[in-house]
Amino acid sequence: MMSNPLSSFALKPASAASLYRWGIFPLWALLTATLLFRPIIPLDETRYLSVAWEMWQRADFLVPYLNGQPYSHKPPLLFWLIHAGWSVFGINDWSPRLVGPLCSLLNLILIRTLAAKLWPNSPKVAWTSPWFLLGTLPWTLFATATMFDTLLTDCVLVGMLGLIAASQTAARLLGWSCFALATGLGLLAKGPVVLLYLLPCALTVRFWLQTVPERWFIHLVIALSAGMGLALCWAIPAAAAGGENYAGAILWHQTADRAAGTRIHARPFFLYLLFLPLLTFPWISWRPLWRGGQWQLIKSDPALRFCWLWLLSAFLLFSLLPSKQLHYLIPALPAFALICARYSSLPQTIGKRALESLPGLLLLAIGGLLALIPSLPGLADLRWAQSIEPTWGLSVAAIALTLTLYALVRGRLPIAAIAAAMTVSICIGFFYFFRDAGSQYDLRPAANFLKQLDEQQIPNAFIGDYQGQLHFLGRLTQPIAVIQPQQAKDWYRQHPNGYLLSVNREKPERAGFLQAHREYWLAFQNADDRLKPKPHKP
Repeated sequence: MMSNPLSSFALKPASAASLYRWGIFPLWALLTATLLFRPIIPLDETRYLSVAWEMWQRADFLVPYLNGQPYSHKPPLLFWLIHAGWSVFGINDWSPRLVGPLCSLLNLILIRTLAAKLWPNSPKVAWTSPWFLLGTLPWTLFATATMFDTLLTDCVLVGMLGLIAASQTAARLLGWSCFALATGLGLLAKGPVVLLYLLPCALTVRFWLQTVPERWFIHLVIALSAGMGLALCWAIPAAAAGGENYAGAILWHQTADRAAGTRIHARPFFLYLLFLPLLTFPWISWRPLWRGGQWQLIKSDPALRFCWLWLLSAFLLFSLLPSKQLHYLIPALPAFALICARYSSLPQTIGKRALESLPGLLLLAIGGLLALIPSLPGLADLRWAQSIEPTWGLSVAAIALTLTLYALVRGRLPIAAIAAAMTVSICIGFFYFFRDAGSQYDLRPAANFLKQLDEQQIPNAFIGDYQGQLHFLGRLTQPIAVIQPQQAKDWYRQHPNGYLLSVNREKPERAGFLQAHREYWLAFQNADDRLKPKPHKP
């Protein structure tokens, strides 16, 4: 008699099926609710909302703009989605911020769909795969962010669904159509980086399928061409409208230069390896992931080979690129979640209770460190760390202790319990962090002061590198002038009643408006504030 595939859920089969089918949605809703007390975070979120705002103000939906200049760093799909919300609900703060959570919700739905296609005879893989993704630390941290990564992840998941369908004769046309659509939308979401996720699996079909379907590479070239054609429907008219420099940036420099020669976020090749435990937390400590006989399972399971190829190729390629951020690997996390879900579907043996409780113990240690933040070397001097109260860490520790005790008593730790504990811990972290330190990340007061200066026609300019952090928050309609520090005296001579806005490491002694900004100070200063000699201190 075959064993019940639901038996390792540690629940009755009917209850387990219901929990794993529907339980991700209230957790996703809880995660989304953190937007109620989290401000629009500088510099990324404020910048992207400002780009969307300037496009909307100009009624120009071809060329993104930032502070009056064409913005070539990102394609427009995220901005178009923000515009879609504004076109229905009017200009507001909340609808753009729902784009990220809705993309993350689609991540959860698509990974379940992909798991069902990869392992049609193992429903447990489909039910658990969203839980593994939901409980993976980097994904949960960025799931509600107004950024490009969960949007790009949707494109990658659709592309992978397309490849699996294309490998089956009956669904070949649909599969390549999905792959072409994913390529085009991925190019419009974050540029050619989407190909670093899709092409390794497409080009190595023999490795994971152990055969090459008829005319596979011809169809691949056609699908890639169709996807690129979709992206060019925007890029060509945008290049013509944005001018020669913008055309060169979107058609070449932002691809080749940022891939090979950029110094933006340039970091050593081994960065991702160093952060591997963080990227895969808490599942890196999950006992079934380290079960024996894995190589034999990989050899016998084409779907598992597909997921490992997806994960490892992305990890290697992004390690070789000079520009690195942890969230760049978010589109590879579904592969990791699918691998974990596949291992969870295997018959589980009762292991040592200490090993089963390891995820809870590690989370308990993190909770303890969070409680000690104000006194930890290297953190105690940071302004945000000084404002954090121990209740954050103690709350996480209480959740972790519950997990640990459950594992020690029952001898196993359910997947849903680990994922739920991680999600709730992240929500608690958002609440306490932004309750205690949120004013350092909320730039609305500074944006409103700048808007008042504009309304009163008082000259103003920004010293240094302006990233658009105030335009949307202040609903500004004109670019802000940008100067360098050495130009300040000349600027004041030309605008004696004007204000210069600067970001300062040390707190200025005089300012017309002053706001703590992360570990810096955001200051509006007139000529007297900035140039008048400081009073002598005895």
